Amino acid sequence: MIVPSMTVQEIHKEVFEDIKGLKNKLDACKKNFERLVLKSTRYPVMQSYACTTLERKNKFTIYYTARKRSERRTPILHIIGVYSRPEGKYAVAPTLDMNLVSIYPPHFFKRYRERILKDDSISNEEIINLYFKNDWGFVGAVINEQYESIYHSFENSEAEDKVSFVAATSQGYCFGERQGTVNILKTIISEDMLFDNQKAIFMKLKNEFNNMIKDMYGNIK
Repeated sequence: MIVPSMTVQEIHKEVFEDIKGLKNKLDACKKNFERLVLKSTRYPVMQSYACTTLERKNKFTIYYTARKRSERRTPILHIIGVYSRPEGKYAVAPTLDMNLVSIYPPHFFKRYRERILKDDSISNEEIINLYFKNDWGFVGAVINEQYESIYHSFENSEAEDKVSFVAATSQGYCFGERQGTVNILKTIISEDMLFDNQKAIFMKLKNEFNNMIKDMYGNIK
């Protein structure tokens, strides 16, 4: 089980070891999802399934997505873990083919609520679920002085609070820190929050993200 005393690298190891035991659950959820897709008249179809692993007691949510009926047997799969620390709930998203995990602290979801959803009525658990229901990964770039200046202007953080990358996503722009095989997503901003001259420096990143999504998944509605 992920516990508060774990380092981010220990969390990486825990997640990758534990998801090996999800095979039977993944297969069962996939069969259920196939039936949902066959019955659906509207696409894309997305369904989430919550589970807790038997041995380590970690909590995961499995997301299956089919953009059309023919993808019912080969849906897009995302797996998200959720764990708690005294300061709140964290999410961890493994990228299986790259041996990476991305960790989203409570502050990230606080900013997501304030800046993207703008809704105080939703529970913290649903905030996390909504983020990943609409998430298609990200394209990142190494931080430079312009990006870092924008980060500090929105976060009012201390000078020693460092970020090492900026990323374009389907829901906004994220800033984070890379620690080996772990990405820590610290905050998110919307495009509407940027001045016109700031938008220009993000445009290349946004175009790269859109091209990546098109290459990997086609046109996502």
